[in-house]
Amino acid sequence: MNDFVAVLALSLLSSAVSESMSYVLVYRKESFQRLKAKVLQTEARLEEEKAGAPVAGKHRQRRIAGLESQLSDARRSAGSLQMRTTIAVGLVQVAAIYLIGSWFSGRVVATLPFEPISMFRSLTHRGLPEDAPASACSATFVFVMGGLAFKAALDRYLQLGLPKGNSLPAWVADPEAFMAAKK
Repeated sequence: MNDFVAVLALSLLSSAVSESMSYVLVYRKESFQRLKAKVLQTEARLEEEKAGAPVAGKHRQRRIAGLESQLSDARRSAGSLQMRTTIAVGLVQVAAIYLIGSWFSGRVVATLPFEPISMFRSLTHRGLPEDAPASACSATFVFVMGGLAFKAALDRYLQLGLPKGNSLPAWVADPEAFMAAKK
């Protein structure tokens, strides 16, 4: 098995272990499930309220502000519950990066099709000798990038955590609706 595939497999394994730890420590708990249900319910009520009549009364604006405050509080509470798992997952990831670095020390596991700028070269060359080609990638870089991709895919597929919510400004999230509202 070539080194690149081995590093990606270890990255997938590490991401799966991290998600399993998150599930055991947070996502399966009743308190988190209640907060998740509250977030979903509040988001639905907020969307319903925003999609309602275009009348801009003070009472309606206060209801919308109250719902947004409830949503923010619920997300903050869920974030504090998720903080438990952050430390454990961080320790697993640091140990995995250390092991990958020691197992594949000094070996080029991939080659980029371009030469990265000098600021990123220190990331792509971590653990490689100084005379390595400029487009070479270390195992640590491949492991971290693979871990980011796998964790995002697992989060999206398993849908264990809170829904992401729309944190983008209205003009970025839906420019057509934003422009129609301006007219």
